[in-house]
Formats: sequence, structure tokens, C-alpha cells
Amino acid sequence: MRQHMTTANCLRAKTQDCNGNTRCGLKPQLNVKILQCTDKRDLLLKWTCDHPAPLLRWLRDAEVLSSACYLSLLERSPSNAVAKALETVCATEDSSQKFLQVLREVQDYYCRDLQVWVERHCRNDAVTKSAPTSVKVEDKKSKNPIAKLFKAKSKGFTLTTDVNAKEEPKSCRSLKLASIRVSISAHKTTLLKRTEQLKCYSEGNREASNSASHIEIRYTDLFVTEDNDLVDSSQHEYFALAGRRARIYVHQACQRIRPGHLLSPQEALGRAPKRVKVKGIAGIGKSVAVQRLVYEWAIGKNMREFTCIFDLRFRELNLVDKPLSLLELLEQRFRYLKEALPDLLTTPRSLLFILDGLDEFKSPLDWNRPDKNIDVKSNVLVSELMVALIKGSLLPEASVIITTRPSTEAPKRFFQRCCVVLGFEEDQVKEYTTKFYKDSEVAQKVYDYIVNNDNLFVLSFIPLYCYIICTAMAEFFSSQPNNAGESKSLELSPPRTVSEVYFCYLFTAVKHHGLKGRTERSTPRSEVLSLAKQQLMKLGKLAYENLLQKKILFDKADLENYGVTPADVQSTFLCHILQPIKEETVEMFSFFHLTVQEHLAALYCAINLSSQDDIIQALDFWCFGVRPSSSTAPPLQNLHLSVDKLESLQMFTRFFMGMLRARLPGHLEGLVHSPIEQEDSIPNRLGLWFRDQFKTRELENQVALNLLHCLMEFHMKETTSFAAPEITKLNLFKMKLSVVDCAAIHYVLQFSPHKLQELNLGYSNIGNQGLNRLRPILHRCESLYLRYNCLDKQAAILESAILKSNECQVKKLFMCGNNLGPEGGLELWNALENNNTVEELYLDITGITERGTENIVNCLSKNTSLKTLTIVGNDIGATGRRRLKELEKRRPELRIIANFVDDLGLLQAYLDWVEEIRTDRDQMDSVKNADALQSVLRGLQVAGTMEKGANAEKAKELQTKIEELLNYSTEVIRGK
Repeated sequence: MRQHMTTANCLRAKTQDCNGNTRCGLKPQLNVKILQCTDKRDLLLKWTCDHPAPLLRWLRDAEVLSSACYLSLLERSPSNAVAKALETVCATEDSSQKFLQVLREVQDYYCRDLQVWVERHCRNDAVTKSAPTSVKVEDKKSKNPIAKLFKAKSKGFTLTTDVNAKEEPKSCRSLKLASIRVSISAHKTTLLKRTEQLKCYSEGNREASNSASHIEIRYTDLFVTEDNDLVDSSQHEYFALAGRRARIYVHQACQRIRPGHLLSPQEALGRAPKRVKVKGIAGIGKSVAVQRLVYEWAIGKNMREFTCIFDLRFRELNLVDKPLSLLELLEQRFRYLKEALPDLLTTPRSLLFILDGLDEFKSPLDWNRPDKNIDVKSNVLVSELMVALIKGSLLPEASVIITTRPSTEAPKRFFQRCCVVLGFEEDQVKEYTTKFYKDSEVAQKVYDYIVNNDNLFVLSFIPLYCYIICTAMAEFFSSQPNNAGESKSLELSPPRTVSEVYFCYLFTAVKHHGLKGRTERSTPRSEVLSLAKQQLMKLGKLAYENLLQKKILFDKADLENYGVTPADVQSTFLCHILQPIKEETVEMFSFFHLTVQEHLAALYCAINLSSQDDIIQALDFWCFGVRPSSSTAPPLQNLHLSVDKLESLQMFTRFFMGMLRARLPGHLEGLVHSPIEQEDSIPNRLGLWFRDQFKTRELENQVALNLLHCLMEFHMKETTSFAAPEITKLNLFKMKLSVVDCAAIHYVLQFSPHKLQELNLGYSNIGNQGLNRLRPILHRCESLYLRYNCLDKQAAILESAILKSNECQVKKLFMCGNNLGPEGGLELWNALENNNTVEELYLDITGITERGTENIVNCLSKNTSLKTLTIVGNDIGATGRRRLKELEKRRPELRIIANFVDDLGLLQAYLDWVEEIRTDRDQMDSVKNADALQSVLRGLQVAGTMEKGANAEKAKELQTKIEELLNYSTEVIRGK
């Protein structure tokens, strides 16, 4: 790193360098022949090999290196990469010329010797000439060294003028300018070294064996979009996110926001936001996205409007226990910027603060306290300092980005933009898998397996889940013939359930990273697990007891209380499960994903609950808050959990059932040495327990769904066969269901021999894929509610096949708010021609047009069971209405409701519906995106010429309410 810089070095040709500075002068005359000298190339290699990233990236962007060549060089050692790059650029005179131009741009990252070499061999007759005089007025007035250094970086950008600078001698200003440039260059180099590698949790302190970790190679773009900031903090993060994705993906094309564009101008504001909040669940990629942003700035390729970026982590701020000023905080965190900070802080508009991990901050934040009149030198508590910076009472002109998990309060009113990270889309899952494995054949096999397994595919949109899945799958899909012993050692088939995926991941970590030298490839699973038993039990107890307290961060003392030391984390397989969080002054630990903590907690409980009574008491406690009456099992001692936190244990209970299932056939042999009492009767005993829950409890929909998942994870026919017949009604109304949820519903209900009185999936957004997963059980549902479920004509084709089935028992079918279209309507009429079970059919707002009624008269006139048909909110035209009149004549006993004003009860039902939407944003999203409200308005307008009366008054009231709701929704979207 360069230690000194002269004024002349700051006056180069007029180009933008890696710091984003405009340099003045004529285009340099580059001596490309100098590169043909081997000794000169050796010098360049010596000067740049310690940190080749800036040079290589700028060469790629200058098209001197191809993208493929660039990525391959990043996988080499630094010296090897630079040597290969020099060999490439010397191939032609044009590439040599470009190389020397690039070298001028990136020289600030390197030593003084290289800069002198550049000045000598890239001569410019205009170096000593003064800059052009045609500059803006504000530039002439600006004598502040920061303003002078970073002026003209972006259109309309004006920096604060330091009045005292006017009195500074020109030589002093030049020296200060040089000093600041040195500090900023040191800052950028430090940030680059810290951000250019992505953490690969399976690698510990060693190099990656199965994947590249450089951020340019490994980073996969994330799906980030605007957020409505509505959070159910009591719900498990994963379930809340899955629901959000279900609502967003099917209904609307969301605005995709790349990390580098978080501070881009917003249409509603007409200017760039100053305060931005980015939220997302653990493992979704918030910190990695921020890391990419910092990397891009430090290498000079993004956010160049900022002179300096300060990235602070809340987990590090936890160690600040005394009042201090912002200036002192930054001096402590960025020691090499100490001399430049006073000048930098005089131009706050050019500064960006990134505050990562608000959810990890231990100090309470008082958002409602009146603002204090503080400045950068005021000593206050760090919590007050952060609140002032976020709210804008301190440095309001500076830009601030914070990241947090959804459960953490950070009022939306303080932010001009709120975003949510939704993880990967399907294309990104494939991209990530391809990048993870160096063998493309293995990558394709793993991706195909993920896509064809609902459980794994729905998990894979979370980047860290995707990593866990890829690691677990490596055991089964290796293309190396000598790896055949590995899957044999595991003695399992490729994982199908979530529990199996995590168990395979754990086994892989233990065998390949924790027991090197103590096991062979073919060492039996039981022997591998036995060697790791002591550590796994310590880790499992730590995971379980702290999970009950919702504690996810641990210090050294916490670990030692459970017999785990920081040295263990570095030297054993624990380094693949526990994540050391190290900064300059901090050492904390956490499981690198909440679900890893939940899985280990479940494994600990499955091993330490050794009787049927213990298992039943544990399930009563975890699922319903019933505290154990008498048990000496370690997991049931000293329980600290409030009943209102039970929802946070839902994923844990699923893992427990999966691990209990693994224990029964001996898959945990090596960790357990004695069977559970009366082990053979456990499936039946559990079946009776699940049966009683469905039979005697009024289950909330989330609890009912979790019990279905538990049964699927346990995956034993004897158990499910006891419980399934007791499920006569299943109401999952407004639950945002994934394909995996639908798989769980199907898995359980397939074991019931009886018809299901009611299956209510209204507003669940299951889509065609979810409906297809449920197909084998739909014919047994007497009342089937599929309203607003993102279905289209394919769903109508599927449902039509069910209605034609001889086994069909459907009496009521609700398909409202789905885009079935005219083709879907034609399919349904055909199916009903010979159906003799359906009595009520509701097709409100389903996109059926005049063409969709072509066969309605012919088909339904032959039907004998249908008694009610509702088809309001569809633009069937005059011809369609005439056909309905004809149908009424042929089937006088069939009640047809084609206009909203035909039925007073229907109008009242829609009024109640509008009121529901007003108070439920999730429902509003579904309705809005199905264009339902506009469809109702059009239907009311079509029927607006009917006679006066009660129906007319109710119709007018409904029209007014909908117009008010639409206006309100528009105002919310615009941010008013």
C-alpha cells in the first residue's frame, strides 16, 4: 500500500480513476514497448501480486480480459493470476495500450514504486499544465480538499465548502489533498480484501474443495423488491417469507432492485432516497448483498457518487459500553481514516453509512424520544447515536442503508425506501448450483433432483438452504468413481424430506471436516457418529436450551457453559455449524442459520427422550404449551418458554419428528446406545396422539398445518392412518401455502378412507402446481373452496377431470377470482354435462367471456344436480346473457346469478368482502392483482340501469365502497 503521494500524482489525464475522480490533462502517450521487457513485467508482478483484484477487474471491464478468462484467473493464486494476465495483455499492442491506461486508473491501490513507474513510462506532456478553466461556479468556490478531490463526480453534485480552507496556502491544501487520497485508497484496499471472498461455511480455515469463494465467482443475484413493511413477528421467519413469496410471485411482476440501485431515485419521490431499510430472514442474503455493494464501490465500479462508505455491524457495536461521538466511533473502527475523518464529515452528502444486522443489536432503540441536538462530536450512548443517524437528526444529508430481520422494529416513517430480500428465483437456484460444483455434470444432476423434489425445491430459494442442500447432495452425486464408498458409508438414499437433508449435511460435516485422519471413506455411519457424539450432544444442548429462549448469539462464556470452546470451533467439524463472528474487537458465535440450530436441537431431543411418555409430554409442550407433569428427561427439565412463543418452534417440531423417525430404524446408531421403551409401539402411540389433537382441539390453521407437516416428516403409514380419518374439515383460509404445504396436506389425507366435508384453501395462492399436488384427494371434498388461488385454465382442465370422475363427491365448488378464461369455462361446462354431484358452482370474476358460454346451454341443460350457478363479474356480453336466459327456460329449477343486483344477499356478501380487504393487506394484494375490484365495478355499471329498490341502494353502496378502497390503495402505493 502506498505511504506517500505528491501533488503531481493528483494531476493526471482527464479520466475517471478507480476512486471515481476526474483527472485533467491530455491523453497520455503510453510506452507499450516497455511491456516486452521481462524484467519490467517481473517488477509489475512484484508490485501487484499481493492484491490483483482491482487490476484484473478493470482489465476485464476494459475488455482486455474476457469474462471467462477473468473468472478463471480469480481461481488461481494471486501471483499466478497476475503473471497470466501480463502474458495476455502483452499479446498485442492494442491490449498493451489498454493495460497501461488501466494501470494509471488503479495505481492508487498499489505501492509508491509502481506509481513512479507509471509516471515514468506513461508520459504526458500536459502533466504540469493547469486544468481547463471552464468549470462550474461552485467548483471555483470550493476550496475544501474533499470537494476539490471529488468534484464533478456526478451531475449536479455540490459539496459543502470549508470557509477556513480559503485561507489555507496552496501548498498546504495540496498536502492535505494528498493525505486524504492516501487515506481513501487505504480504506478501499482494506474493504476489498475484506469483501472479495464470500464465507464458505463448510470450508473452515481451509481453501474451498468443492466450490470457489471469490465474490465475483460465487455471488448469485438476489430477488429484492419494495416492501409493504407488514410483519407478523410471532410467525416463524421462514413461513412468513414463504407466504410473502407466494403472494408476490404468482400475482405480480415485482420491481427487481439490485443492491447497487438501492439509492437510485424513486419515481414517487423524484429524488434518491437518503434512508433505506433492507429486511430479510436469516440466511436470505442481506449481508452478502451489502458485501457485494461495498466490494463494487471499493473497486471503483459502483456508487461512485460517494467519497467514502462506512460499513458498521451492530454486533460489533454491542461492545461499545460508554458514550462516544460519531467521530470517535469512526476513528476506532477505521483507524487509517483518522486524519481524514474531520474533512470527510464536512461533506456528509458524499458519505454512505451501511448499518448491518439491526436485529443483532442488544441495546434498546427508542424511536419515539424527541431528537437531541447533537453533532459528530457529541458524546452519547451508541444506541442514541444509531437512532439519530437513522432518523436523520444527525447528518441528514448523509445516506444510510440498514439491514435487519423482519421481527425487528424499525419504523417505516424514517425511511424513504423499504425493501425485502426474497432470495433466489428458479434461474438463480440453477446458477447457484452450477457455481457450487466445479463438475458441471454433478451440478446438473443435483439441480434436477432439487427441481423434482417439492420439499427441496421450495427450500432452495433461501441461499443458505441452497448451500446446505448442495453440500448434502455431494455425497450422492459425485462423478468420481472412488467416491462410491461415501454414499455407501452414509447408508441412506438421497434425502427427500427437510430432516433428511439436514442430517446428511451434518454427517458430511462430521466425516469430512471433523474426523480427518480418523475415518476412511467407507467407515460405517455409526462409527463416524460415535466419534462425534460428545461434541454433538454439547452442541445440541446449546442449540435447544437457547432456542427455547429465542437466543441466537453466543459469547465465549455461553459456549464454555456447554463445554464448547472457541478452539473447538476452529479445529473440529463445529466450524461448519457454528459461525465465529470476528471483527477488530469482537468475538461472538452463532449457528450460521436458524434452521441449523433448530435441527441440532431436534437431534438432541430425539436422542435424549427415551420413553413414549417423554415424547408425548414433549409434543404437548412444544405444540400447545402444556408443561410436563413428571419427567426426568434432560430436554424436559428447566423449561423456559412462554406460551406466546410456541409458533417459533414449528420448524423445530418438524425436525424432531424427522429425527425420531431416523432413530427408530437405527439411523442414529452411534449416538444412541439403547432403544426407546416399547419402541415397536411408538408409531401407534403417536398416531393416537395426533388423532386426539384433530378430534378434540379447535386447531388454528397454522397449528393444524404444522401437525400435517410433522406427520409427513415422520413418514410412517401406521401413525398417519390413525390421525387422517379424524380430519373431516380442514380450513386453511388465507394461509399462504407452498407446494410443500400442499404435499403435506395430500400426504396425510390420502390415508383417510372418508370424504372430507370441507377443504377451504381460499386466498392461499397455491397456483396450478399446488393444485396438481392435491389432485389425488380433491374428488373426496364435498365443499371445495379455491377462491383467489392464482389458478388458470390448466386448473379448470384439472378440476374438470375430477368432476368427470365416477368417484367425484364434490357438491360445492368455489373458483371465484381465478383467471380461468373462456377456455376454462368451456371445460367446466363439458365436465358438468354428466356430473350428478355438484349442486353449487361459484365462478365470480373468473375471466369467462362470451366465447366461454358457447356450450353452456347444451351442457347444463342436461345436468340434473346443479341448483345454483353464480357467474357475476364476467364480461359475457349480450350474447352470453341471452344464453343464460335460454338456460333458465330449460332449467327453471337452476338459480343463475349473473348480475350483482340480482341477489341482495350476494350484494351484502360483497360489502363484507370489501371490508375484509380494507383491513387485510394480504387479501388486498390477491384481490388487486386478480383485477377483482375493477371487475365488480364493471359488473355494477353494466347493471346500473335496473329498477329502483333495496338492491339498487345496496349496489350503490358497494360501488362507493370499492371506489374508496381503490383510491386508498393508490395513495398507499404512491407513498402519500
